[in-house]
Amino acid sequence: MIPSRLQGALWQPQCALWREWILHERIQEREETSVEPMKIDLASQAADVSNKDGLFVTVSGELQHLPELEVSGIKLLLDGARESQDSLISTVVYKGSRGGQRVRAIHHPFPQSTIRDLCKAHRDYGRDSPYFRGLLRSDLDAAVVIPADLKQLFSCLLDSTEFKLWVVAWRQQLREALPSLLRDPETAVDDNGNPLTLEHFMDYKEPLLGRDLMSQWGVKIDIPDPSVEISVASIDERPTKKLNWLTNEPVWVEQWPLSKPKLKALEELVKEQLAKGHIVETDSPWNSPVFVIQKPGKDKWRLLQDLRQINNVIEDMGSLQPGMPSPTMLPQNWQLAVKDCFFQIPLHPDDAPRFAFSVPTINREAPRRRYHWRVLPQGMKNSPVICQWYVASLLSPVRAAAGQAIIYHYMDDVLVCAPNDDMLSHVLGLTVDALVAAGFELQEEKVQRMPPWKYLGLEIGRRTIVPQKLAIRTKVSSLADVHQLCGSLNWVRPWLGLTTNDLAPLFNLLKGGEELSSPRVLTPEAEKALEKVQDALSKRQAHRIDPELPFKFIIMGKLPHLHGMIFQWKSIPKKDREGNDPLLIIEWVFLSHHRSKRMTRPQELVAELIRKARFRIRELAGCDFECIHIPIGLRSGQISKAMLEHLLQENEALQFALDSFTGQISIHRPAHKIFNSETKFILSLKEVHSRRPLKALTVFTDASGRFHKSVLTWKDPQTQQWEADIAEVEGSPQVAELAAVVRAFERFPEPFNLVTDSAYVAGVVSRAEQAILQEVSNIALYDLLLKLVRLVSQQEQPYFVMHTRSHTDLPGFIAEGNRKADALAAPAEMAPLPNIFMQAKLSHQLFHQNAPGLVRRFHLTREQARAIVAACPSCSQQAVPTLHAGVNPRGLRSCEVWQTDVTHFPQFGRQKYIHVSVDTFSGAVFASAHTGEKAGDAIKHLIHAFSFMGIPRELKTDNGPAYKSRELRSFLQQWGVEHKTGIPHSPTGQAMVERTHGTIKRVLHQQQRVLRTESPSVRLARALFTINFLNCSYEGLNPPIVRHFGASSLFGVKERPQVMVRDPGSGGAEGPHDLVTWGCGYACVSTPTGPKWIPAKWVRPYVPKSPGSGQINSPQVTVAAWRRKRKTSNEES
Repeated sequence: MIPSRLQGALWQPQCALWREWILHERIQEREETSVEPMKIDLASQAADVSNKDGLFVTVSGELQHLPELEVSGIKLLLDGARESQDSLISTVVYKGSRGGQRVRAIHHPFPQSTIRDLCKAHRDYGRDSPYFRGLLRSDLDAAVVIPADLKQLFSCLLDSTEFKLWVVAWRQQLREALPSLLRDPETAVDDNGNPLTLEHFMDYKEPLLGRDLMSQWGVKIDIPDPSVEISVASIDERPTKKLNWLTNEPVWVEQWPLSKPKLKALEELVKEQLAKGHIVETDSPWNSPVFVIQKPGKDKWRLLQDLRQINNVIEDMGSLQPGMPSPTMLPQNWQLAVKDCFFQIPLHPDDAPRFAFSVPTINREAPRRRYHWRVLPQGMKNSPVICQWYVASLLSPVRAAAGQAIIYHYMDDVLVCAPNDDMLSHVLGLTVDALVAAGFELQEEKVQRMPPWKYLGLEIGRRTIVPQKLAIRTKVSSLADVHQLCGSLNWVRPWLGLTTNDLAPLFNLLKGGEELSSPRVLTPEAEKALEKVQDALSKRQAHRIDPELPFKFIIMGKLPHLHGMIFQWKSIPKKDREGNDPLLIIEWVFLSHHRSKRMTRPQELVAELIRKARFRIRELAGCDFECIHIPIGLRSGQISKAMLEHLLQENEALQFALDSFTGQISIHRPAHKIFNSETKFILSLKEVHSRRPLKALTVFTDASGRFHKSVLTWKDPQTQQWEADIAEVEGSPQVAELAAVVRAFERFPEPFNLVTDSAYVAGVVSRAEQAILQEVSNIALYDLLLKLVRLVSQQEQPYFVMHTRSHTDLPGFIAEGNRKADALAAPAEMAPLPNIFMQAKLSHQLFHQNAPGLVRRFHLTREQARAIVAACPSCSQQAVPTLHAGVNPRGLRSCEVWQTDVTHFPQFGRQKYIHVSVDTFSGAVFASAHTGEKAGDAIKHLIHAFSFMGIPRELKTDNGPAYKSRELRSFLQQWGVEHKTGIPHSPTGQAMVERTHGTIKRVLHQQQRVLRTESPSVRLARALFTINFLNCSYEGLNPPIVRHFGASSLFGVKERPQVMVRDPGSGGAEGPHDLVTWGCGYACVSTPTGPKWIPAKWVRPYVPKSPGSGQINSPQVTVAAWRRKRKTSNEES
């Protein structure tokens, strides 16, 4: 047992190793001291100790020979002179200890919970972090630390390698201290009188260091305040939001190399963040690359992390602050203070390891160091939301105690506004204390206490608000430049009143090419718009509110670009104003430059502006307007109160916009130069659109997109005969019917009722009066809408529009008129055909088949068929030749020899490559449109062709790269098709497919008028139908598809066998009948009365007997007789 008097000596090596572990720096000799400090050489690396914070232990008396030891966290002072018992600053108290010498004290080691907390803090925050140091200091305050405790703590905090080195260094220190101990009689032997050895120091089990021994040796423990204060907020774990992850699988994005300057800057930034405790070392399986960028105009760098892949696996959080606060709601002449703070919001401990990164090394000369963030990193998509929530939680108690004061917080700017300086100072102090206590860094140089205050891009005066100096780019060259310019102007519009009409020339420059680099040039109108902007920036301003005044709203501008103003008005007589402006402009309100509807009535624009303004004032002030000014002008006369009431009662949009509005509505405007300079917008309060049917003429409209018919029909009141106005209009059925409506308004200036079966047209006509038209890309439609708006707005007599369902069997006049219009719009479907010749003519108008096809289908003479083809304007320009036999070698039956090639048809756009296959025997054609002519496209075409016409024995193509490719050769081998190619650069070997190219293109051009709006696949399918099923030649009046499937033994119907069937009524056999088909459990036979479906078990094969003999020579009958005989014998037995 080591004597009690030796226990204090064990402090020496313990403290040295404690120093070595904490700092990892060199030990230097202390200057200007009478005692030589001890040196420790561990792995040839010394450490310098300069920090004097932590635990102080002073030993005097018999341990005076020990040198002074100075460490970070522990300081051991050996004074060389015995101090009195009164010099003790703080005495260590052991439970159950008694006074006197050589009395065993009861030692209580570190609790396991304390060690667990220290290890967790060391792992999460690092050994140099303020949090770990503060936690260690608090534990040393509460527990008695002896060498065994330190050894136990080292064994937990260090890994196996570090702990072995620590033990080696401790042994070395004890070995050096042993000679001095052996020279002292009281320390040379243990409690049993045996000489002291090194094993006594290394193998002791139970340390003894109690209050009595400390009193005997003059040991005192002092824990002074550290030289650098540690904020409570920096060591306390503050609550923060936890992220929701879409996956728990680690995401690792490799770090890319960095240049030497950037790598050096990165290492300095990492060292800085590490010292602040914002990052800690990690072994996380997550990784995202980091990079640095130099701040413009400064010799400083910024550390950024590419978190795009991490953001993809984080669940979005809803925005808590969708926009910035408006400074116009700050009362006039109240005092302001703006503070800019740099804050670091803590990450949740469970989320922190997922934001790890690596610091690379040049040429991989050493293992890279890895860290993860403990605070919100820049670039994480939920950082703004967490920041808003966190700062709001800090400022909420300040707001509660602020009274009348106003606190605005947006991102890293905090604005405090109060009625007087005393309250401002008080609330500002509370705000600063709350932020500093949470670990925020406030930049005093950015604190603003005097006007003008710069806040969120605005300059706030005591009464006015103007944007900060805005650089207007007058030279633009691309779409990106115009977009940035319009974005800046759109941001300052609410405070400067830049109307949509003023900025429309600039907004129009955004239209056109979608590429950001697409060229743009300022038009003369756009340059004038920029001049207006420059003038507004220099003259216009917004105001801070007067808390005593109510809010008002006024509608201004000209149609179609209306705008409004939220303002306050001081009722001061003109003679008493003395230069004080009674108007306080709070904010301007604008409508969108691009409206959602194609046609919008002026009343709807007014309603939208009122709705938008009421929504905005609730956002700003939480109240409604006292008065809404709607200064409407009429084309003639003055508007009256009755007219305004009628407008509000009849317009549904205005009713919704003014729902639950309790203020006043005025048709006048305040007397001010801003309002007087704006002309009143003209609004027609008299509607010609009747909401009830009129006792007048009724006009029915209809249209057909297929036949391009636009029909207008009505029953003449005098003759009682149906009249019609039919025109041919290209476009959709809605466009054609809209054209019919336009002709109706042009034809009938008197009152009339309009009945249409298009809901779209009925809605357009009902909203067309005085409507504002939005530009549309379809020029024909835009022209029709513009003409309709003009006609309806100039209409003096009332009209009524009604929508009815088409193709109904209802009785009455409306259904009859609609059927008349339908019959006129689609004569091929509704009108009866007078004769076969007209049927052939209509069929040719639809399919444009050749003359032999018409002869075969409608049994016309050759002269009649030729007359129909000659009369067709499309076929007369591009005649389709009849199919003659030709002399090119062909197959002798279907699917024997095919020819395949590719032709181009530019009208199909991206699918302009038409792959064509033709059977050389039958002339059957299959074609498909593709986006290319490579081997893959050829294979897709052949698969579709095989499914349509079968598999050929031989395929002949040209020598193109697609047909010579290994991919196509392998494909044809799999399908068992022999591949041959023609003579290079000679199309004569492919004459038949080359001629088919021309046939397909001619048919496509002939049918273009009918199928102009259809897709390429539909147009090509219609052309193939015409070629394969309708066209034929005079030599054989069979279309190619009939020759392909009818004249080939491969597709011919096999001979139907004859069978005998059982009659379920009589039980006897009937037949023989032809077997049409049969399957699992069923069969179909052909009887004199028609096909008959019966169970398969009732069917037996029919075997006729030989003539003149009663013997059955058929082997099948013999076998059947033998089976019946065996079955009978088995039943009898």
